[in-house]
Amino acid sequence: MNEIYWDRIAAEALSGAPLNTWRAYMRRVYLRLLQRWLKEPGSGRGLKTDLFEEAVSPHHLLPDMGPSSIGLDHSLAIARAARERLNKGKVQSLFIVTDLRRVALRTGAIRRILSGSSLDHFPDKADIAVSLAEVARVLADGGTMVMTFDNPHNPVVWLRNHLPFAWLYRLGLVPYYVGATYNRREARHQLEAVGLTVTDVTAVAHAPRAPAIWLVALAERLGWASLEAMIGRVLDSFESLERWPTRYRTGYYLAFRVEKESRPQ
Repeated sequence: MNEIYWDRIAAEALSGAPLNTWRAYMRRVYLRLLQRWLKEPGSGRGLKTDLFEEAVSPHHLLPDMGPSSIGLDHSLAIARAARERLNKGKVQSLFIVTDLRRVALRTGAIRRILSGSSLDHFPDKADIAVSLAEVARVLADGGTMVMTFDNPHNPVVWLRNHLPFAWLYRLGLVPYYVGATYNRREARHQLEAVGLTVTDVTAVAHAPRAPAIWLVALAERLGWASLEAMIGRVLDSFESLERWPTRYRTGYYLAFRVEKESRPQ
């Protein structure tokens, strides 16, 4: 999808239901991953590979990547909206408009990367592989990355990916285009193929997405703050499923922690 498409999707998100309870839940999901898997912010620059949440919601993660971190997005409108929102909060970050298949950063410039389902919007897996190579290129030797993909082992995600997008969008089941994704074996193979070492794998975001979003939107329309708070607690409780053997069937995202080997100078 091109820049004009994502500009329109961002405008729709800004004019639609805020879904604050859902977005806050997803922020907590990713924040827990960052706290478990990323090295302490402060040593070198961090990078986040999309800015959609920063553009449409107060529940975002770029500031958690450390001071002077960089946010990328393919859409100029999204990058501008993210910059305006974060600048109001006096967050000092750099915002870049670029294609993940041709990242406008020098090799080895980044110490920490969060790529939260940013590569799930290409129609072809070949584009994912090219983007992975670019992300690996800008990661510094000794650097760490947290990367998530839509989880095709989850039956709901598998079914969604095998139904026509136009149907799903018309029914309100997906808010924007979702494309190809990797299963666990493919993701590990491709990450290792671009010179990265996979050190941990899990599945996250176990709350049933569509019913949860519908409930959150309903609570917002009714103005029931107590119901929103209860929904938030219930959503968090689903994350206990990560400890179950069935986590790859219930999680909506595959999460990988990867490192780039330090090389002698």
